[in-house]
Amino acid sequence: MRFISFSFYCVLLTCGCSEISREAQIKDECEITRNNSYLYMIPILQRHAPNGATETNSLYWVGNTELSYQKCISESKKNQFNLRSN
Repeated sequence: MRFISFSFYCVLLTCGCSEISREAQIKDECEITRNNSYLYMIPILQRHAPNGATETNSLYWVGNTELSYQKCISESKKNQFNLRSN
């Protein structure tokens, strides 16, 4: 009976540890950064473009945002099996 209880406890512990990987945490941070970029920076670039090319500046910003988002997601996949330290 103790062996079954211990085995069940080990399975629960393993499942619990897999849920606190850094992958989910980093993906959440990627989404927040991406959303904030679109929410705040695009309107600023449209209003305060130094050379009047607001659409070009916004287009470059969108491209850079998507590239950094893809890099961020790639980093989160690398951290799939790393556990949080906190």
